[in-house]
Amino acid sequence: MSGEVNREDRAFQLISGHRTLDLLATLRDRHRDPSECLRTPADLDRWLAVAELEVDTRTTEVELRAARRLRESVYRVVQAVLHGERPPTPELQVLNEWARRPALAPQIGPNLEGQWTGGVESALTVLAREAVELLATPDRKLIRECAAAPECSRIYLDRSPGRGRRWCHMGWCGSNAKMRAYRRRRAAAV
Repeated sequence: MSGEVNREDRAFQLISGHRTLDLLATLRDRHRDPSECLRTPADLDRWLAVAELEVDTRTTEVELRAARRLRESVYRVVQAVLHGERPPTPELQVLNEWARRPALAPQIGPNLEGQWTGGVESALTVLAREAVELLATPDRKLIRECAAAPECSRIYLDRSPGRGRRWCHMGWCGSNAKMRAYRRRRAAAV
């Protein structure tokens, strides 16, 4: 992934280290002027394909709204974790309701390639279960928000050696932050 990825397409780049955290990035610029990247059912279809959750059906408007609602519930729970707070009960209920539903079923094709069978709601169930698995384990302590906030609102898992990762993506936020710091130092030296 290069630093040349269009800002809009960044929501469709899986860089967070966890599929459900990548889903959170489909609402960009949360801290300033939120921008929805899942505007149409086709956008969710595209994101699911990128996330390797291709389904048997196309997304409906109802499923798109449900995906956004699930995403925001996960976001609020993750924010509570990041701030050492108790997660909101209504958001936990939404997450748990989704996790109880029937999920996509893994299948194997004639060329021994893996594939999924099921619809969009089943894919959302997979994402909800993955969120539950992340949040209910010690891995939740690896959840970070990009240090470029408020310019970036991306959340990721820090699995770097020493757990010192600061930015969602070095080529996007990391290099921009380093360039700003360099310019400040240079301006101060003049």
